[in-house]
Amino acid sequence: MQTLYLTTAEEDIAKAAEIIKRGGLVAFPTETVYGLGGNALDPNASKAIYAAKGRPSDNPLIVHIAKAKEMEDLAQTVPGEAWKLAAAIWPGPLTMVLPKNPAVPDETTGGLNTVAIRCPANDAARRLIELSGVPIAAPSANLSGRPSPTQWEHVKHDLDGRMDACIMGDPCIGGIESTVLDLTDPAHPQVLRPGLITPERIAEVLGIPCTYDPAILGKPEEGLVPKAPGMKYKHYAPKAEMILFEGRPADVRKAILQQAEELRERGKLAETLFYENGEEAARKLFADLRRLDEEGADVILAQALDGSKASVNYSVMNRMLKAAGYHIKEVRMKIALGCDHGGYELKLAVMEHLKERGIECIDLGCNGERVDYPVYGKAVGEAVMKGDADLGIVCCGTGLGISMAANKVHGIRCAVPTTPFMAEMAKAHNNANVLALGGRVLTKEQAIEYVDIWLDTEFLGSYHADRVAMLDEM
Repeated sequence: MQTLYLTTAEEDIAKAAEIIKRGGLVAFPTETVYGLGGNALDPNASKAIYAAKGRPSDNPLIVHIAKAKEMEDLAQTVPGEAWKLAAAIWPGPLTMVLPKNPAVPDETTGGLNTVAIRCPANDAARRLIELSGVPIAAPSANLSGRPSPTQWEHVKHDLDGRMDACIMGDPCIGGIESTVLDLTDPAHPQVLRPGLITPERIAEVLGIPCTYDPAILGKPEEGLVPKAPGMKYKHYAPKAEMILFEGRPADVRKAILQQAEELRERGKLAETLFYENGEEAARKLFADLRRLDEEGADVILAQALDGSKASVNYSVMNRMLKAAGYHIKEVRMKIALGCDHGGYELKLAVMEHLKERGIECIDLGCNGERVDYPVYGKAVGEAVMKGDADLGIVCCGTGLGISMAANKVHGIRCAVPTTPFMAEMAKAHNNANVLALGGRVLTKEQAIEYVDIWLDTEFLGSYHADRVAMLDEM
């Protein structure tokens, strides 16, 4: 078929509505992603959606409505909790799963006895529903398994010739699909698919706890019957292999850039993805995956977001994990430690703390016996410069002597902090790669505080980088 491309003008939306009425398919913008819509009450239209996308027919479709009161036409019962959420959040990126009315065909619900309903926060989408006079079933307007479309051009790339029409709206502001909430047991609401509306927001509206389905961030089990879109099948996947890197941001960035360089040396087109926060990732992820595919990337190396369930990060990580096929690498910082007898007890305390932070420790000695500190200062410095460790920590009675030994190794910048400010500046201004601590000068608590400050401070670069370069040349 030849796809008709329409604007968001009233007359064009009216043309799209006539197509829906006739049982045709129309792609349209929402605040989350573009949807591929058909008459939700027409089993043949729902079948056509599955066929156009190449979507498994047991993967339920979301039914879009223009006004909250239209839930009554689709659900067998609408609990008070649903009305509360509709009043507080709709129009918006929240889909509610309710027991279905027999008028909703099994083809729309993937054979389930429930129906997923939402009211989109996009004027063109709601106007299309109004003019059609029917609820519109619409999954994302992409080929099944591919990254969801956030621009009409993405829709054209995947579905041109597979749909009757496409409304060319603005890029989607949300960037990831709606939160799907199971309200079949209203006293125990459960998120089946994470999105921009968090369980905390839902709990705030309802005044009762809201939880995640435990299967959200894990691989789907064999034989799983999906209660919501995105629960069972591979989703959001680029053509390129995608690998996620998880760990401290600085360590992850270093690991990604290093692996990208190694892949490029082997003739692979390796691309990287870094995001400042979950909101930026939500807006850009799907578009970035499509862009990198178009550029011919062989491998995409991406920084994983922290897994805080109280933020959009959790929702984006759900998409990133599926896009990467759950291929994730844990990046652990390695710190080499060395001491003489005067710093032995302090080294043990610091090492225990580092392990609690998830940092891998390489203990180069000593083991409490009376020794000469230059041996261990040099050993730690060499471990850092050879790449066996990312950073080093050395301990002696004052920290002074062993720091001098470490600094004899070319490229080592060993600092001896005695205040929190000095620990901060050791990294911020001097990019110290080894820290020296005095067992007879600092308490264990002070030493641990200084180590944490040093590890958590970023090098400021700029003119400080020129000074560090001068040090390295000496």
